[in-house]
Amino acid sequence: MQNMINEFNKRYFTKKELQYRLPSTFNLNEFWNELMESRKNTSINIPLKDQSDNNFWFNITDNIKKYISIIETSATEDLFKSIPWDVEASVILDSLIDEAYNSSVIEGAFSTKKRTKEMVENNLPPKDKNEQMIINNFDALQYILRNMQNPLNEDMLLSIYKILTEDTLKEDEIVEKYRTDFVGVWDTKRGCFSYKAPDHTKVQTLMDDLLDFINNNTELHPLIKACIIHFYFVYIHPFFDGNGRTARAISYMYLLQQGYDFFKFFSISNLINEERNKYYTSIENTEVYQSDLTYFIDYYLNMIVKSIQRIKEQFTKEFGKKLLKDLLEKAGIMLNKRQTKIINYFITANKNIMIIDEYKKKNKISYETSRTDLNELVTLGFFKKTKVGKKYVYKFNKLGHIIKDIEESFIEFE
Repeated sequence: MQNMINEFNKRYFTKKELQYRLPSTFNLNEFWNELMESRKNTSINIPLKDQSDNNFWFNITDNIKKYISIIETSATEDLFKSIPWDVEASVILDSLIDEAYNSSVIEGAFSTKKRTKEMVENNLPPKDKNEQMIINNFDALQYILRNMQNPLNEDMLLSIYKILTEDTLKEDEIVEKYRTDFVGVWDTKRGCFSYKAPDHTKVQTLMDDLLDFINNNTELHPLIKACIIHFYFVYIHPFFDGNGRTARAISYMYLLQQGYDFFKFFSISNLINEERNKYYTSIENTEVYQSDLTYFIDYYLNMIVKSIQRIKEQFTKEFGKKLLKDLLEKAGIMLNKRQTKIINYFITANKNIMIIDEYKKKNKISYETSRTDLNELVTLGFFKKTKVGKKYVYKFNKLGHIIKDIEESFIEFE
């Protein structure tokens, strides 16, 4: 039994997922009770309560450890640290536009990314509530970047919320502070509430607990804490509308304040928007399975990893050439036109292998000149040279590794 429990805990299945994987000789309910007991025995409790007055809790699974490791490594990569200031401003603007658009669309706004970009870049007034919601999101993100030195307290939270919801709320949704009545999530398919938020009389206390959690509990990893902040804010649902957008905004601010500056370069809501069902399922799983936050933490960190991978690909294709050109000039490294052409090709291409005959054909030069060009690029760290059969193969290195090697060589030269 214990071996089976350990095996299923690695994947952290829900009860619904488990019923299709458990051997027929096992009783599902009995096994699930044993599994939950095992999870609780290794869990970490947090000082935030559910509606039954029980603490939320989570486990640090192998997947969560892996995601944190990837994010931490990415945060220190040279690809993000070597961006020229003029390129950085452009990337951050694109990221804010992307986040403002997708965070609004998740909540039902209808527009296009192109229109969002036009409104921001040309300072155009929104035509309707959908566009107003998107512009509000953009303004809130800019407000966050301007106020990074300020604590994430109630005043800051309410200021962000007011910016996010300006001119978008119905008259009965406008409140001085938090909501004053019941809210819930209605499931049209089932004809009932899929979620009923805590009673409005408890909102102030729950928000006080959340703000205390944000500004204390430093023993928790910041990435895990950001996930919990996002979830618990949505769980409380302190406002009649705008809860999801506010939750994403404050978790974004928290991560930036914890030193994860590279979050300015990409939008997490982009992927959440694409996989909305998984987002809502992770929230529902936490509620259904005895306030186990592991499901949401696993989902959210996975979204961050996917977002990082996407922006790294975008960086490589859109900004890699400029990054490398500036760095080569700084280091005094001169490439001939053929070498520059092949480097730029590999920065944006999906392939990463070159052989001498192919290089010779592309540039219409001799075999010896081709070999000399490629070997020079090996010496400079652009390629790795390996022998496959009787021929040498040149494998293009990742851009981040190339930048790091050139920077280290430049430092040694100085």
